[in-house]
Amino acid sequence: MLKVVHGPVNVGNQPWVLSRHERALGVRSDLVVNYDTWLGYSSDRCLSALADRSRRSIMRRAWFGLTAPFRYDVLHYYFGLSFLAWNDFGERDWYWYRDMQLARKLGRTVFMTLQGCDVRLSSESAARNRYTPCHEGHCNAAPSCRLSLDRARRELIGDALPLAHRLFALNPELVQFVPNAVFVPYANVDVDAFEPMLPTEDGPVVILHAPSDPSIKGSDLIIAALERLQAHFPIEFVQVKGLPHAEAIRLYQRADLVIDQMLAGWYGGFAVEAMAMGKPIACYIRDEDLACVPEAMVRDLPIVRITPDTVVDDLAAVLSDRRRLAELGERSRRFVLRWHHPRRIAAAMIRSYQDPQAAFELREQD
Repeated sequence: MLKVVHGPVNVGNQPWVLSRHERALGVRSDLVVNYDTWLGYSSDRCLSALADRSRRSIMRRAWFGLTAPFRYDVLHYYFGLSFLAWNDFGERDWYWYRDMQLARKLGRTVFMTLQGCDVRLSSESAARNRYTPCHEGHCNAAPSCRLSLDRARRELIGDALPLAHRLFALNPELVQFVPNAVFVPYANVDVDAFEPMLPTEDGPVVILHAPSDPSIKGSDLIIAALERLQAHFPIEFVQVKGLPHAEAIRLYQRADLVIDQMLAGWYGGFAVEAMAMGKPIACYIRDEDLACVPEAMVRDLPIVRITPDTVVDDLAAVLSDRRRLAELGERSRRFVLRWHHPRRIAAAMIRSYQDPQAAFELREQD
């Protein structure tokens, strides 16, 4: 039996859901994390508390990181980290990625899924894109990125990522910074577990926004646009911040329209959850990055396209015809079943584990 370990972090619940469906397809697949976060995502094993520098914590992390290559056939890492890359302790140290090096020496298969600010070069994104969270004045981390984090990302791209047999990117923009990465859709939601709850035509339009970081999501622009639109449409605005995942899900169910973000150029895992519930999504989609996405997926996109310059008119157009919201919700549900079903993505991932050189493709029969 193929043995796979995912880790060392659970960002967006992608590794957890993917590993569960790999198990269902006959693979021994575990998720082990160095630490938990306030979001309360699941894992099979948590090695320590966040930033716990106790001797016991360090020994548990080091032991697992160094022995995992002996116990697993595939090591699937996330967010530019390995089990010995302890980002909660501070900047990169001499022991970072030694477990990746060991895995390669032992002939194990090494994968890395990139998820956003692990490899997005702030200065280059700002130079390349009209809209991006990396412009100064948007993301609060932009000054730190220019000062030191971009340098660390270049070290990651140049030194650690070449150790992987296969690189995946959840946001198509990231392929611009890591050209040998392949775009893969989010597998963070068990879509069959959600019952569709389509938008209604009764009462005010419930518009929901759930920014993990308002400066990155363009929340100020979204709120300003909704304040203008409230003069013309009956709108109830719900902003979800700082809630555990399970509590946030209950609020998502009320939404008639979900606004994801306005700067990053792609939708996030949060939008996949909402689409699984049959909710229409408004989001900025960057045309220049779509060459990295399968053409059929681009054709199927049910997203209400918005930009910072046109957001009021973009949202007004869809709010003017509430029946369209239900139609978009139905399309959104069909879209996630085709492109974000974790069983299909897990099946494609297993084929890649078995042959890292094979094309990554989602198949209708999976």
